[in-house]
Amino acid sequence: MDNVNTTATTNILNFVNTHITLLLIILLAIVAVVIVTTIIIIRVRVRTRAKKKVEEKVQEEVTVEKVRVEKVRVEKEEEKRVVEEIIEEVKVPWSSRLKNGLLRSRGDIWDKIGNVFSRGASDESSFEELEEILYAADLGPKLVEELLDELKKVSTGGTNDKNENENENENENEIEKKFKLFLYDFLYKRMEMYHTTQVTQATQQTEKTNVITNVIMIVGVNGVGKTTTIGKLAMKYSSEGAKVVVGACDTFRAAAVDQLEVWCKRANVQMVRAREGSDPSGVAYEALQSARNSGANYCILDTAGRLHNNANLMEELKKLKRVLSKLDASAPHQILLVLDAITGQNAIKQAQEFHRALNLTGIIFTKCDGSAKAGSAVAIVQELKIPIVFIGVGESVEDLDKFDLKEYLEALLDVH
Repeated sequence: MDNVNTTATTNILNFVNTHITLLLIILLAIVAVVIVTTIIIIRVRVRTRAKKKVEEKVQEEVTVEKVRVEKVRVEKEEEKRVVEEIIEEVKVPWSSRLKNGLLRSRGDIWDKIGNVFSRGASDESSFEELEEILYAADLGPKLVEELLDELKKVSTGGTNDKNENENENENENEIEKKFKLFLYDFLYKRMEMYHTTQVTQATQQTEKTNVITNVIMIVGVNGVGKTTTIGKLAMKYSSEGAKVVVGACDTFRAAAVDQLEVWCKRANVQMVRAREGSDPSGVAYEALQSARNSGANYCILDTAGRLHNNANLMEELKKLKRVLSKLDASAPHQILLVLDAITGQNAIKQAQEFHRALNLTGIIFTKCDGSAKAGSAVAIVQELKIPIVFIGVGESVEDLDKFDLKEYLEALLDVH
């Protein structure tokens, strides 16, 4: 009986062990399948991510390339436009540009004066009309008084007499022509001594001088076209074959520095700049040092220009001069004040302040095309006793050129 029970028990245990082993094998198989599946899923995900990254990188490279190609295209179009503008501008000679630029001053002021005088300016009402026109030209009280005195002297020469035949209009034209020639002589005499060859050469040094680097310090209040004028000068000198370095010393106006940088890129000249709020004198020093090291012919310095009666501004400009002298005892070689023709007589007040502080060497007279007060240049020169070096009559680079007294008066009065 005991043997039978033992056998049964053994059979049961064998049966249980067999099934447990089968269950374990099944479980292991399931686990293996899960693991393999997980590995496959992970690998798929990794490959998918890698593929996505590759695609993103390729797309990024394609985008960068498209941007580069577009940038090159825009630059080429801009270069083409600039070249076309230059070619178009070259077609118009400076004498024509000057005459067109002074059209408003000539028509609103000087032609009116000629018309009054040709009618016979011998009575008091005519002289009052002349005085009103002259003051509108912003010549200043002193110059107006001198001119009226001279006009009264010449008016007694019978200019009121008119022929009673068909030559009357011709006689009026002749009278007006003679009057304009009189005005030409009058204005020429008051500016001639400040625009002699010697003075012009001193204020318009070229790369042919003994100066290693000609340092030009540009000053003036904000809004007169100072930054644009510097850009035009840089382009003009560069186009003549000179090497130019521009110093952006107006560190208080980031927009002005950015504008100047655009001009410098167009002119293909080096620009030295610093972060906003930096010491302007430090920028000037670095610009001159860079110009001298590179053998540049010109170092043009932009400066801050808030209010002309701002004491801190003037002291800052004086400091800039002193710092430059540490590198070159004779620097700056030119200190040019940019004046806006629109301001007329108010420009004299600005000029007096700058001249008192810096001992100006010359004036750049801008925006003459936008005002009837371009004749105020005569009063400014007479008052300050310094020459006009450049004159601007428009927005284009070619609308800024060296000031020639004879050309200026001929264009202003329309005489030849």
